Amino acid sequence: MIDKMSDIPLYVQLKQELKDKILAGHWKEEEKIPSEFDLMKTYKVSRATVRAAIDSLVLEGFLVKKHGTGTFVRKMRPSIGFEPLISLSYALETLNILSKNVVLQKKRIDLGEKLKRKLRYKETTECLYVSRLRYVDDIPIAVEDSYLHPQIAPIFDEKDLSKSIAKILINETDLSISKVEQVVVPRLAQDNERRLLMIHRETQILYMQRWIYVQNQTEPAYYLELIMRNDLSTLRR
Repeated sequence: MIDKMSDIPLYVQLKQELKDKILAGHWKEEEKIPSEFDLMKTYKVSRATVRAAIDSLVLEGFLVKKHGTGTFVRKMRPSIGFEPLISLSYALETLNILSKNVVLQKKRIDLGEKLKRKLRYKETTECLYVSRLRYVDDIPIAVEDSYLHPQIAPIFDEKDLSKSIAKILINETDLSISKVEQVVVPRLAQDNERRLLMIHRETQILYMQRWIYVQNQTEPAYYLELIMRNDLSTLRR
């Protein structure tokens, strides 16, 4: 249940509660989950908390929103592997949202100690850096900074990085993903983030960090930092 005295954000607690119920079969595949109002009443939390929890589960591939009808447990397909977890493009498709990516920067960079700690690198001192702005129609929805380990960076030199980096990693290489670690927290946008996403000062965003490991490599192969609007489910073609 939700512990309002805990240091863990309420939406994270609710997300885990709902995820546990899905994994335990409390709601079956393609079954509609309770409405936002019912979840607010059951767990005694705000609508913003419920929406943040649901949006996170949509992005992880556990839920899908259907316009005008509600939120449903997504039909799980074994063949998709890690893709629902690590591909924003895949998650947007579950919302029937078509997106495009604009590459702002692509270059090799030297890493200072602070950035090395963030990337969880011990020995590595450089990587391939890719900065992208992601759009739905003409609306910017996310600022994405990717850091690719030098052992895998050459794979991406000739790739079209306006496409899904995660899909390239999964579908166009022989790398085997061994572990994905991810942290998502809601917060207010900073000045530069508001300018890029064209949002108001009071607008909340989701800040995500993700470390993807591949077999036979101790350092993360791919580190992602994502600043994302918290209202993706309202953006539909």
